Amino acid sequence: MNLLMGIVGNAEEVLLEKNGRFYRYAEPGERPKNAMDAIVRWDSIQDLDIVQVSRRINYLCPVIPGKMFLPAVNFKSHSKEASAPGFSEPYFFTKFQHALVPNGGNVVRPAGVERLDYEGEIGIIIGKGGKYIEEKDAMNHIFGYTIINDVTIRDYQSQSFGNYGKDWVMGKNADTALPMGPWITPREELDPFSTTIETRINGELLQNGTTDDMIFRPEKLIARLTKAITLRPGDLISTGTPSGVAEYATKKYLQPGDAVEISVKGIGTLKHGIIAEPADSS
Repeated sequence: MNLLMGIVGNAEEVLLEKNGRFYRYAEPGERPKNAMDAIVRWDSIQDLDIVQVSRRINYLCPVIPGKMFLPAVNFKSHSKEASAPGFSEPYFFTKFQHALVPNGGNVVRPAGVERLDYEGEIGIIIGKGGKYIEEKDAMNHIFGYTIINDVTIRDYQSQSFGNYGKDWVMGKNADTALPMGPWITPREELDPFSTTIETRINGELLQNGTTDDMIFRPEKLIARLTKAITLRPGDLISTGTPSGVAEYATKKYLQPGDAVEISVKGIGTLKHGIIAEPADSS
């Protein structure tokens, strides 16, 4: 069963998905209050009765992470296309909650931006928090996996500030720059962690990679972060992206009207659109 948040009628609700069908917990008093509550209580709510939902579901982000970490250049193929040297340890940047967009939503291209890029990735959702987590124990701290698009403004990211490096904040943190969804697939349903990532724009396949190409595996990413940072349930760590992004490969930057689909075998497909920022935005 996949875990998601959705709107049924006028109410936000924790839902489950399997084989294209949606379910809710039968007893209102036993339902998890939100996705974070469901993640923390996952083992204890497995035996609760569920009933199928026949009404239309409007997706919400499957969880609102407290912290989000994304490793730069973490696929060998992406490192090669970007002519980026490898790191001896994972190098992270962060995104913030204002960037989140649910499945079926829209990414807004900011005014004046010309090089809006896609990066199809898997999001690792923490289930059991901790600090100083060793690699051998790290997989036990993962609740499950979702799909994200690390939308990037290359116009800003490529600007260099000398010894301070590139502008990661402006390049990575535009409003709506992190579509996420459609749900979270529990870790046990994608074990071992070996799968494919495909990104399609208007039906055209532009990225086609495999997690076997990752430079640093999930265990290493978790171990590195927790040398200084305490992870909490619901926090997100991404895998990074395979080759095929617009900046280094296709030059097919995202345009208003585009339909984006990122598919991960064993999880599902994240879908979202691209729209222009309204002229009266302020």
